[in-house]
Amino acid sequence: MNNWILREGAPEQAGMRADRIHYLENSVQQWVGAGVTPAAAMLVARKGVIVSHKAYGPLTPMEGAPSLAKDSLFPLASLTKPLTATCILILVEDGKLDLFDPVSRFIPEFVGEGKEAVNLHHLLTHTSGLRPDDVRDHTTRQEAAGITVPEPEPTAHPHIHKYLLLGCGTPLWKPPGTEMRYLDYGYRLLGEIVQRVSGHSLHQFATERIFAPLGMNDTFYVVPDALFDRAVRRSESLAGGGWFGTPDALRYPSPSGGAYSTVRDMAIFGQMFMNGGRYGQTRILSPITVREMTKNQIPGVPATSNDLTFREGSWGYGWNVRSMKQDDSGSLRSQRAFDHGGAGGVRLLIEPDYDVLWAYFPIVTDKLYTRNLFHNMVMSGIEE
Repeated sequence: MNNWILREGAPEQAGMRADRIHYLENSVQQWVGAGVTPAAAMLVARKGVIVSHKAYGPLTPMEGAPSLAKDSLFPLASLTKPLTATCILILVEDGKLDLFDPVSRFIPEFVGEGKEAVNLHHLLTHTSGLRPDDVRDHTTRQEAAGITVPEPEPTAHPHIHKYLLLGCGTPLWKPPGTEMRYLDYGYRLLGEIVQRVSGHSLHQFATERIFAPLGMNDTFYVVPDALFDRAVRRSESLAGGGWFGTPDALRYPSPSGGAYSTVRDMAIFGQMFMNGGRYGQTRILSPITVREMTKNQIPGVPATSNDLTFREGSWGYGWNVRSMKQDDSGSLRSQRAFDHGGAGGVRLLIEPDYDVLWAYFPIVTDKLYTRNLFHNMVMSGIEE
């Protein structure tokens, strides 16, 4: 298996066409100029060669804002989930847990009829049988009833701790494993399990076992105050505009959507997966673990999203897996492609069949959806 280290180079060194890469860059720049996306950062690499690494637009919507830089910190939103999933799989490799252990083994507060059958595999694949609206409604009723929760451990964030425990009694919607319903709360439970099993906060565990070893020095669940001025902000009229990039958000270590990073750091993370779990001399995961994380773990299980039902959800452990389904990241994808996106526009996509990866972090508006167009243009640049 190849062990590529990301390095700058010409498209021709990676078997790609320079004219197509220039066309891609010009297209993104034009989208920013036309206000399709207020700002965007991008990195495209093939066979370890970075063929494009650009940033366009302003850092924030404020008048006189500095330009977006290639090392600006973007809110990852749900792109945080592969990071949290990787922490769980590291604990599996450490012999601390198994993916088919019941959630209640680690979180005894997770109670209710049938919930003893919900395991970590279900949380990772969004097949727990819980629905987001049900969790929210149950939590609201618990708060209204004046239910209190125990004081959090020093490693826990008070608000995340409170929300997590108030939601633990939410009744199941369906038996676990029968339908996929995307669930942020499931990843909050996974983050709590990392904390309880390891004895460290998710931020500390991920930093020590993933970010620092890989040299992902600009990736954080909790952004240091000194780096706040590098954080991307978006207009309050856009998704997450009133939250992402605020001091509270930068300090909010949500396992489902709280991390911040750069396109280069996330490309390193993606390259580690493409390399079978290693990057240079550093091994984060075994090749077997990577294979399990990036294959369809729920064959034949349908998915429901926005009141639409799909024949098969096709999800791995922390990753959206292309398999045979259609999705929103372009037509020119192989069946082994895997990716994850986040609210507001960010996405990381890995194409192991073509040795290609890209991190594209636009700010989504309602003018034009561009991630699918971006992917198709990337793939059009492959010549050999």
